[in-house]
Amino acid sequence: MGNTQASNAILAKSRALYGRRLTGQDYQQLMNCRDLPEVITYLKSRTAYARALEGADPTRVRRAELEVRLRQNLFDQYAALCRYEMNIGHDFYRYFILKAEVRALANRLQELAAPGSETLRLYQMPEFIRRHSKLDAVALASARDLASLTAVVEGTVYHPILLSFCEKAGFVLDKDGVLQVQAALDQLIYNTMEELVAKKLHGAAKKDMDYLLRRKSDLAAIVYMYRLKQMTGADRAYLLPRLAVGYSNMSQKQLLYLMDAADCEDFVHRLARTPYAREFFGSSFSHVEDAVQRLDYRWHLKKLRFSTDPSVVLFCYIFLAENELTNLTHIIEGVRYHLPPEKIAPLLVGVGD
Repeated sequence: MGNTQASNAILAKSRALYGRRLTGQDYQQLMNCRDLPEVITYLKSRTAYARALEGADPTRVRRAELEVRLRQNLFDQYAALCRYEMNIGHDFYRYFILKAEVRALANRLQELAAPGSETLRLYQMPEFIRRHSKLDAVALASARDLASLTAVVEGTVYHPILLSFCEKAGFVLDKDGVLQVQAALDQLIYNTMEELVAKKLHGAAKKDMDYLLRRKSDLAAIVYMYRLKQMTGADRAYLLPRLAVGYSNMSQKQLLYLMDAADCEDFVHRLARTPYAREFFGSSFSHVEDAVQRLDYRWHLKKLRFSTDPSVVLFCYIFLAENELTNLTHIIEGVRYHLPPEKIAPLLVGVGD
């Protein structure tokens, strides 16, 4: 498939998939369901999730199985879109592979850091990602400390990072230590993407993709900083080694200015001196993750509709599809605990758009 063909396929496929999203009426009907079998029956008979739930008996499927089926459906869409993206040679599909691998490593690190942890809750990578991954899930499960985990990943891009912590004097793999390793692994993802943008793209496409990826890094950092300010009053000295901030739309001065906020209220005021001032203006920060999710939803929706760059549109569609899955998870939980629709609705993002 030629580059132009593949590019057009990504644009068309992503927007077509988004066109099959749940409607406002679908969300209302789902929130009105009395139990999980009703939710499954509605999804099977009235929505684009019919194929994902093919063969599922609404009276027998448990919540965990339902969520696995829905997430697998999302990963199947990833795979289809990423195959097109591979054809145009941009290689930004590697972002999703790196994210999955870092998640697998982070899961194992958290378990190794937990006192008395003996077993691995194996993170199941989707088939598409597993085929391209350099990690061996069985070998990860065999690691019993940081040193053996480091040996397991020898020959991968993760080995130098884990080795640096193994060799760091006084480093302990406790909860705080995991945060430091996680920050270094996250920074690797963004460094890799920065190199890809510089190598693969030019002009407006480069500018758009660069901004998108820097934005992902920045918003994750904003959520993380705000949460730690709220929970522990964390200062700059604590935040710096536990935060991936090397690929940013903010200047170093702006990042340090945020870190030096006295408290959460001061932190929100300081956002006015960042490139995201206009987006955050008027946002409620009672729940920072929710506020960021809502403004990020609007940004990705706009880009999906108007961008002409296939990799940007792919990323935006995947964000919006993940958002819909999060909405469904809230509905499933709400119906399970017999919450009325008016209690579930405030948790949902982008309904009816």
